[in-house]
Amino acid sequence: MTRARAARLLGGFLGLTYIVLGLVESTIAIRGSDPIVFFWFPALCGGGALILTSTFKDVRPPLLSIGLVTTGALAGGLATAWTIVGPILSIALIVLRISRSPARLDRSRSPSPFLFDELDDQESSKRACLG
Repeated sequence: MTRARAARLLGGFLGLTYIVLGLVESTIAIRGSDPIVFFWFPALCGGGALILTSTFKDVRPPLLSIGLVTTGALAGGLATAWTIVGPILSIALIVLRISRSPARLDRSRSPSPFLFDELDDQESSKRACLG
């Protein structure tokens, strides 16, 4: 399984799970007239929506997609901290999303900051050989 596929599967699972948990927790909080409903609904449903949006929608620029996944995963992970599994899966999703991003730096293709120094050294070595 590739990283992109794993990120999509985990993102879909985590996003839908957060939305379902948000609806269930909000319903329980409303029935019990608990004022903490203002935390459960935005954290879980909003986090799940952000995860699903950035997982299945092609968001440009890629850093925005990483930001949406991170925000959604942190919001949902905070609300499900009591499960221990939720935050771990959220962190795994963030790592997978960053690792499959085309926005990450590719060190093999980036020019060396000392490129001109290397060229000067080559020129001076050629001059020394030619005498």
